Amino acid sequence: MLRALRAKPYDVVFMTWVKLNDGVTIELQPHQDAFLKLANPRSVLENELKYYSSATRGSTISLLYEGKQYDFDVTDCVGRDGTQLDAYNPERCEGVAIQDADVSLDLAAHGLDKPPQKQQKVA
Repeated sequence: MLRALRAKPYDVVFMTWVKLNDGVTIELQPHQDAFLKLANPRSVLENELKYYSSATRGSTISLLYEGKQYDFDVTDCVGRDGTQLDAYNPERCEGVAIQDADVSLDLAAHGLDKPPQKQQKVA
């Protein structure tokens, strides 16, 4: 958390408690193509995300698996409004609670480790 806040030891940080909607779906964009080549990337991701309590759109999540660090951008969050218990109301949110929630994971695999393509001139 300190790295995400760019805080140093002894920095003063003011926080405010916010109740987040329970997560329904989060979409993650891996930085490394190598993660998708693992034997079962979805299982690895589900197992490692249990250590996170929330996900925020635009943030980066880092996971350490078999001695290698994998980074993921959170590209989308869909949550359920907890005030209407009898209605299923998914809505896009800036952040969702993923701890103790049945969250579906989507992996966005476009644009990984690919150099920009050169445009060809048309004569």
